[in-house]
Amino acid sequence: SSGINAEYGMSQIIGLQEQLSGDCERLDILVRKEPAHRRHNSKYRYDQLMHESRALNTALQKYRNQHSAQEREMTEREELLGKQFTANDNSDTILALDAALSFNDKISHSNRGMDRMLDTGAQALKQLRDQRGTLGAIKNRMSGIANSLGLSTTVMKLVERRSDQDRYLFYIGCFVTLAIMFLLLYYVL
Repeated sequence: SSGINAEYGMSQIIGLQEQLSGDCERLDILVRKEPAHRRHNSKYRYDQLMHESRALNTALQKYRNQHSAQEREMTEREELLGKQFTANDNSDTILALDAALSFNDKISHSNRGMDRMLDTGAQALKQLRDQRGTLGAIKNRMSGIANSLGLSTTVMKLVERRSDQDRYLFYIGCFVTLAIMFLLLYYVL
């Protein structure tokens, strides 16, 4: 009963999510039709709404992934518990499986952990891409505002140079992290 209610609730949430994305598309068209003096404020509100919508989509996808992983684990557990095991008739057949089973448990646990880390990384990367689009729009708006306020191009170039330096630091940090992970895997395994 609770499984049916959960599926029904999930289908309702997905339906509302699809409706929200359709409404956002229509809202984008309406924002573009706004008069020039109101368009900036409307566009800002629309961008905020889109950012929140993307965050909700990401959270829903994460929940669905966790829920499907839990269901998969439950079915595997039920299959193992429902399996009929029989003893060997031959008493001199002894298998030393404890070490292999322990190793298999550790590997499957590590595999699930890596899957969770990969899912988290993929979601973080998606959020970073979404933020890049939002920040690009903000940068363009700020450039327009700065030009209208009369900020010098030297200040703008310094800001862009800082952005480039931050990007290089990010790539170096990613490389160092990957190198440390590789070395850990190499020496541990």
